[in-house]
This record gives sequence, structure tokens and C-alpha cells, in this order.
Amino acid sequence: MGDLPRCTVSAFIGREAGVAAACYLLKGNIPAALRKGQVYTVDSAIRISEGAFSEISIPHEPLRPGPEGKLFAVSATDFETGLDRSFPDLDRSRGGEFGFDQGDFETHCRNVYFSAMSVYELFRRALGRPVAWAFWSEDKHPPLRLRPFAQRALNAYYDRDRAEIGFGFDRASPDSARADARLLRFTALSSDVVAHEVTHALLDGLRPDYDLPVHPDVFAFHEAVADIVALLSRFTRQNYLAYVLADFRKRGLKYDFMTSLAPELGRLVRKSGLRTLTVEPNDYDAGLAPFDTPRYVTAELAAHERGGLLSSAVFEAFLQALMRRIKPLVDLVAPQGNGVADRYLIEQIQHIAATTAGHFLEICIRALDYCPPASIRFADYLRALITADQILVADDRYGYRESLIEAFRNRGIYPEDIDVVSEAELRWNAPSIPVSRIPGLALSELRFDISPVLPRSADEVRRQAQALALAIDDDPRLAREMGLADPGEVKGGDVSPPVVTSIRPTLRVGREGYVDFSIIAEVTQDRLVTIDGGTVRLRGGATLILGPQGDPQMIVRQRIDNEARIKAETDHLQQAIAGRQLVLQDGRYVVAQDYRHAMCGSH
Repeated sequence: MGDLPRCTVSAFIGREAGVAAACYLLKGNIPAALRKGQVYTVDSAIRISEGAFSEISIPHEPLRPGPEGKLFAVSATDFETGLDRSFPDLDRSRGGEFGFDQGDFETHCRNVYFSAMSVYELFRRALGRPVAWAFWSEDKHPPLRLRPFAQRALNAYYDRDRAEIGFGFDRASPDSARADARLLRFTALSSDVVAHEVTHALLDGLRPDYDLPVHPDVFAFHEAVADIVALLSRFTRQNYLAYVLADFRKRGLKYDFMTSLAPELGRLVRKSGLRTLTVEPNDYDAGLAPFDTPRYVTAELAAHERGGLLSSAVFEAFLQALMRRIKPLVDLVAPQGNGVADRYLIEQIQHIAATTAGHFLEICIRALDYCPPASIRFADYLRALITADQILVADDRYGYRESLIEAFRNRGIYPEDIDVVSEAELRWNAPSIPVSRIPGLALSELRFDISPVLPRSADEVRRQAQALALAIDDDPRLAREMGLADPGEVKGGDVSPPVVTSIRPTLRVGREGYVDFSIIAEVTQDRLVTIDGGTVRLRGGATLILGPQGDPQMIVRQRIDNEARIKAETDHLQQAIAGRQLVLQDGRYVVAQDYRHAMCGSH
């Protein structure tokens, strides 16, 4: 390996500093103040008498009418008339008393704001830091616009270029046999849909390079993570568990409802939700049934359906772990009883279910930090899930990791380079040779505001990135361990020098109280390849995890000079071009806007 060209720092590195100005006030690892309000528990599929609305608490921030804050701004402009349907002021002095009715347009605005802010807080707490939006720059940090009346369609979308999430509304299809088919439904009133779309935006902020269709898993991964967060975050809402446990003695948990995304909207176009995950619980003793064939390696599926393999694996693992935890209580509940003891047992089941869902949400979100910088594969995510949980929780006493491994293995999702699917084989490894600590990146050397995860300025973010770039230049061992390629030694493509594209200090607290401080950095290399008269940028590099002394503790490599990977990605890009997923602009292929909307839409 020759001497690498000097490592540089991305011009967009300063966008990470926006979190210090835009994030709500924190006190330690929790919001300094909370705001209470109502949201739809799921959507209007649940009757009011059965818990249609749930009161939730979200981080408090000063709001202008809209509501409009620094992270989210609701715009109730009707796309057809150009008029504002509503302009609620949540800080007005009415004691927080608002009606909640789908005929009241204030309800739409409040539902999207409260639901969106609650998902953002899930990510902030799980990751141990606020998330910067992908459309931010060093000097501009506008809020993500939420538009409840953005289109005439029973769909929703996230658009990075317009810095917005648009929610649609419409009637059922003309051939619908429903008696109420002519009535309007609104995707903004589905907390599932809001959580799904906000997750797209957060994932885009964390991994903006997960947007090029170089493998069937890439877009499918977006859909899978968005579905996982939408379904599991239901458990954070007050009345959800009360609903799924309402007839517990007769039928147990309502699996069909639990595994259906946006059930009320979905029933307009099919018999169940917009998507229904394939999980197969047998009973409390047998757990979950394995698939007869490894569907991942055999199926040719669209992005949403392929993503369903990943999301169903995670949700099935959650259900398996949940059944294992509540089984002793289930055995004690009297079949026909309704006494004090039975009610207490049901309350404990409800508490355990909420706690378990919270644990799985933390695992799934934290795993994003341990994924490669581009071209994600489902097997990479399995490695990241196991790694993320092992770091903070040494003892898997509830069997979460065991359940995840089993559910993924049953679908044929595991790395190709291993023969045994186990925690030891799946965990990302430390550097194979000693690598020196990086000067300037120890916790004691960071310059921050009130927390290590809130940089003092864009200059401080740039200083940290330059410290890492200098270390890569000065230490050939570090460059080799990161799998960085020497552009002069790569044939058949124009390869860039290494670039530090992100650097994010993180402070996380595990379930048992363990505190982890890390710096998550991404160093990437681009490779231009020519396809059908145009060029496409492929990206590789590494995700580097540093400890509190600036010491490299873990590296997730993705070599840009892996010729087998480059050939496979080039072949898939040719299919994407033929399918109009990529379009030619100024000699370079870019993702088509229609396809991007399809990827970042609810269905």
C-alpha cells in the first residue's frame, strides 16, 4: 500500500453544529421541561371509547403559532387553495386545553407536531445526542416543515430538497365497497405515518448516503427502520397497551393489530394495514415459527416488501422476547377472573411490554451508529444490532440478542463470510493491531457548550474532523485498519482521497446504568464509474468509533477497492437505470425524485 493522498474534511461538516442552537434545553440526558398533549394512539382505527387518543409528554421549547419551533414547523397551507387551514398557538394561555377531533384542523397540526417531536426525542435519547437534519448547512439550520395538507393522496413523503414532510388526504378508491368510501381520510392523523416519515428524515440526517440504489437492501433498509420505529413507538403512548390487552383473557395479545402499520388507512386499500409484518407466533411455550425457506436470498421484492423482511425479523424478535418475559404472569392470570390480583397482573404485563419495546427501540436506533457509511446491507444491520447492545449491556439476561439472531437467521439474513451465527461472530471487532490514540479527540480536549454532545461552534466540529484527518495522514496503521484505499493503486475507476464526512460525540446510558462516551466518525472515499454514457458515484470508507481518550475502539470497514462489491453494485445500478430509478443530469446519474418519494413514502 502506497502513501495515501492527504485526508480532507467535508465542506458540509459544519452542519452538525446546528444541533446546539436548534435542540431543546437539556438537563443531563433528559429534556429540562416537558409539554403535555394528545395524539392519536395509532389512528382512527381505535374507537374513542377504547383509547383512540393518548396523552404524551414531549420536550418543551418556545413555539410560535403553527406550531413552529426550531426543529419542526407545521405549515397548514392547503396545497389546492393556498390558504392556511389552521394556525394553532400551543403557548397561548388556555391551560393547554384543546379539543381533539379530526374535523378540527388544529387537531391535524397538533398530531403531527407532538408525534414528530416524540420520535425525535426517542432518537436523541437512544443515540445520546441530538440529530442534525440532512438539509442543514453550517450557517443555516431551518426546521423540518410538517405539512398536514400537502397532497391529494392517501400517502405521505419526506423530501430532503424541500426540507419537508408532506401528508396527504383523500377518499377511498372509486371501486371501494365501503359505505363511507366518499369520506376523507388524513394521513396526518395517523401517528404511525408521522413516526414512519420522521424516521426517514432522521435516518437521512444520520446517513445521507443511504440514498443510492446500489443494492436491493439500501432503499429497503429505509423502509424497514421507519416501520420498526413506527410499530414499536406505539408502546410509548398511554392507551395503546390498554387496547391490545383489552380482551387478553379471551384472545391474548391482538397480534394482527400489533403488526399492521396504519390499520385504518390500510383498510381502504386492502384488508389490513398499509403493511402487515409476517410474524408467526404459535403460543407462549413454542415461541415463533421459523420460515421453511430463507426468503431473503430467494425473493425478488420491491423496496417496501423487501424491507418487510427486516422489520418483521426485528418485530418477531421483540414479540419472542416479550413472551418470554411475561409468560410467568400470563400463567397466573385466571381465565375468567377479574379480581384485584388479575388486574394487577395485567398492569404488570402492560409495564413489561412497554419496557421491552423501549429496549428494542434503543437497540434499533443505536445500531445506526455501527453501520457502514454507505451501501447498507441487512446483514450489516444485524452486526450493528448485536454490537450496539453488547457495548451497553454485557449480560443478555432477557435474551434480546438471542431472539434477534434467531429471527434474522430464520429469514436467511446473516453475513456471507461466517459459518456460525453467534454473538462473537457478529460483533464488529476492535482494530487487529494497536493503533495510537488520536490527539485532540479525548473527552478532556473537546470544546463544548453545556454537554459534550453539543459542540461550541462549527469551528469546533471542523477542528475535531481535522484532528482525525491529520491522524489518518500521520498513522499508516490507522489508514490500513480503516480499509482506506490508495487511489493510485485502484484500477478501473477514479477514486478520491479519504474525506472526513461526519464526527459526532455521543454520551449514552445503558439499561443497567453503564455510561458510554464515544465519538462516531465517518471517513469516506468516492469512486466514479461509467455506466451507459454517464457516471455514478459509489462510496466506501469506514465508520470509526473512538473511546473517551480518543482511542480507536471499533472500525466498520467498507472498502472502495473491493472489486467484487463494486461489480455487484455496478450491475445493480444498471438495473436501476433501466427502471428509471436513476436519471441522467449533466452527465451524472442521480436518484429520480419520483423514486425518492416512493422510497420515503408510507406506502
